[in-house]
Amino acid sequence: MTQETTNKTAKQPGNKKFSKVAFLESASSTKARLEYEVVLEDGKSYTKSEADRLVDEWKKKGVEA
Repeated sequence: MTQETTNKTAKQPGNKKFSKVAFLESASSTKARLEYEVVLEDGKSYTKSEADRLVDEWKKKGVEA
């Protein structure tokens, strides 16, 4: 990979990872905050698309009786 390619990849917003706390602080609603609280693990970092995918998968699971 060239230096130019590496710089372009690093600057793409979808590649930046954030902590669970960052997602909780930036949540647009109480519902979104609760979803992130349940799904994301402490001490791990996620891209926005990874976090949203995990929340979507969790929503589709359903309730076990």
